[in-house]
Amino acid sequence: MAPSVDKLSSLPYSLLSSIVSLIPFKEAVRTSILSKSWIEIYKSTSNIEFDELSFVNDGQTYRTKQAQRKAFLEFVLLWIANHTKTIVNKFSLRLSLPGKAKRVVRQCITFATKHGVKELELDFSDPTLDCYFTTNYIKHEALFELPTHVYDHTCLESLKLFSCNFVETELIHFHALKEISLGWMEVKLTAINTLLSNCKGLESLSLKRCWNSDEFYLGEDNPRLRKLVVDRCMFGSSSRYFIVNALNLRYFYYSGLNNNFLVIDVRSLVMEESVLDICIEFERHALFLYKLVEDIPSGCALTVCNYFLQVVPTGGCLLRMPRRLNVRSLTMKTSLEQNELLGITFLLNRCLELEHLTIELGPPKKYLDYELPVNFEAERFWTCSGNEH
Repeated sequence: MAPSVDKLSSLPYSLLSSIVSLIPFKEAVRTSILSKSWIEIYKSTSNIEFDELSFVNDGQTYRTKQAQRKAFLEFVLLWIANHTKTIVNKFSLRLSLPGKAKRVVRQCITFATKHGVKELELDFSDPTLDCYFTTNYIKHEALFELPTHVYDHTCLESLKLFSCNFVETELIHFHALKEISLGWMEVKLTAINTLLSNCKGLESLSLKRCWNSDEFYLGEDNPRLRKLVVDRCMFGSSSRYFIVNALNLRYFYYSGLNNNFLVIDVRSLVMEESVLDICIEFERHALFLYKLVEDIPSGCALTVCNYFLQVVPTGGCLLRMPRRLNVRSLTMKTSLEQNELLGITFLLNRCLELEHLTIELGPPKKYLDYELPVNFEAERFWTCSGNEH
């Protein structure tokens, strides 16, 4: 039998470096076990992702976790000291309690900017909190401050800051920015508007677990904004409006408590997909929820949660309205409990142009003191013909 030939390792170093840069960083590190030459190759990757969770394991003692965290920080410092690539396209650092490792964090950020990073992600949030607080709203404070020299790094195209505070007046330098994600801290509406007005190329805005005391009102038209994600944020305790004016918005995702907003109004002419993942709450806004989906452009893909399926039919007048929804692709997150069946029927009767239907089964969620708005026979729902629905 002829010996196997390693054709991959025979490729030029520059080509292997490009290949390594296209795979996830964790997989790139694993290539170092192939041979001594691959140790140098993986160090040349231009996409770097340091994640504390890859070293620190759940279920360990406090002392063991501290030792694993120390090993992680030592690995990070050793890696950036031996990096052989002159350009870094993406740099990501996920680290809890950054205040206890300020020197390492600053060295990482300096390393990234000196190597001309285009995509910068700094995540200092506690990874365990997202699992425990699904609907509770807590005003998280940022645990780290973005170094001042980053504001002079004008070639940034993507910026993701989680629990990392920034100076909003300095954002005017990021003219090349196309994507920004902010989370786990206070983000003032003035900062968002500064980004949208100065970063003319900004196409994607994502907010996760953010909070401020203002109403979410993006009144001026934002023609380049294509994607907007608002994930369990809290804007103003007495806020009455959530208004976005982005006529070219194609993707809208909203997850959170609907009692934060009396009116959710997203103005777009070309919406392709809208995801409404509304959590359980006490107030019921059937008319406003229906108005939101009624105004979406023709052909849009719509995703609704089981809260939506329960609440929309409570608007009694809606049940008698022959209004149609311009939806071609519909996804319903449901447990197929009796209190959701009327909402399912309601949507199916109004999506007359529907081409694709997806049912995502999940655990039941029933809000307090729920009652069916009309007499509804669950048995008839399951036995009647499709035309009746």
